[in-house]
Amino acid sequence: MKQVLIAATAALLFAGTAAHSQETLRLGHNISTTSPYHLAAEHFAGLVAERSEGRINVQVFPAGALGNERDMIEGAQIGTVDMIVTSSAATGPFVPEMRILDIPFLFRDLEHARAVLDSEIGDELLEAMPERGLVGLAWGDIGFRHMTANQPLDTVDALQGVKLRSQDNPIHLAAYNALGFQPTVVGFNELYAALQTGVVDANEQPLSIHVASRFYEVQSDLTMTGHLMASALFVVSQDVWNGLSDEDQEIVRTAARESIPVMREATDKQDGEALDTLRERGMTITESFDHDGFMEALAPAFVQFGEELGEENIQRIRDFQ
Repeated sequence: MKQVLIAATAALLFAGTAAHSQETLRLGHNISTTSPYHLAAEHFAGLVAERSEGRINVQVFPAGALGNERDMIEGAQIGTVDMIVTSSAATGPFVPEMRILDIPFLFRDLEHARAVLDSEIGDELLEAMPERGLVGLAWGDIGFRHMTANQPLDTVDALQGVKLRSQDNPIHLAAYNALGFQPTVVGFNELYAALQTGVVDANEQPLSIHVASRFYEVQSDLTMTGHLMASALFVVSQDVWNGLSDEDQEIVRTAARESIPVMREATDKQDGEALDTLRERGMTITESFDHDGFMEALAPAFVQFGEELGEENIQRIRDFQ
């Protein structure tokens, strides 16, 4: 009987040690479970579980379950949120170097944008994060952003006085003001209702998000402006990162990088299908706009961005091959 008790006690102690050794990381994002963010996050969670042999369990919380992007980034800084898949636009107010990615019409096309993010330029931007309590692991994207409203937004005249939903990002706000919008900061989780009730008149999102969030129900027109690249990244709290062993850090970083093709493939597939879906849902698609007029209106903002972010840094991205 005594031997049985000793064995049982040892088993309980071992179980307690095993349970204690398992790390659970809560990863949040603010988009739906059909989004490229979520598909990449789930792929990441699977890789981490497999390669850590179950020692690290990543739980994915979609659709703003851990808060909006700003809430989650602030949480990661103070250690109450472990990981995020988030946009560079939301990260820019916390990591000023990242604001350069939010300059309108910075990239020639999708290939150019992805090449920049995959280069030493992208690495340098990630290296600016740890001093702000954040560790950037890998760059992805969900394509270019396009504008919707209940009218075409294809000329500068059409933009005047329109209340456009904006993220709380100083580059976006300056650009939209220069174009003649009345930019209004609204959290993504409140955006559908804000469009429905007229708090804002217009919206700008990647094509896949217009579909996944059913914005076609509250907006009649989409204009293919492609004005911003919706770059995204895997972020981990520095407190969490410092608590991982070197081996586990490598597992987490490698898994994040290997999940980027999943995000990009989903983006390309969903973007390819989105226009047909939006037309089927009754949206009018305007495929061209007055690019030269937009650029002329943005000229004062471009001067400001060069002064704040370094004209040579901006040109380095524009010229990247």
